[in-house]
Amino acid sequence: MKIKVIDTNTQKPVINTKVPLQIKGTNSGFVTLTTDATGMLHLDDKYNGQQISSPVGGDLVQWVTATESAVLLVPVRQKAPSAG
Repeated sequence: MKIKVIDTNTQKPVINTKVPLQIKGTNSGFVTLTTDATGMLHLDDKYNGQQISSPVGGDLVQWVTATESAVLLVPVRQKAPSAG
């Protein structure tokens, strides 16, 4: 199933980024998936209907039900500019 990942800071899709997921339900655990160029990640259908969240920065932001076209909000930390 495809799930859209949105940055809570910019409200834009999180593209080409590894996203850690915590899963609650029959197949509880952790997985890390990479979003595509449109901000979608492809989660195995065995997780359909289970609760997912992304523990970014050690904080669980929100739990959503894993379904086709679900939207997961993730606070992406901006990289500090490097001193030149």
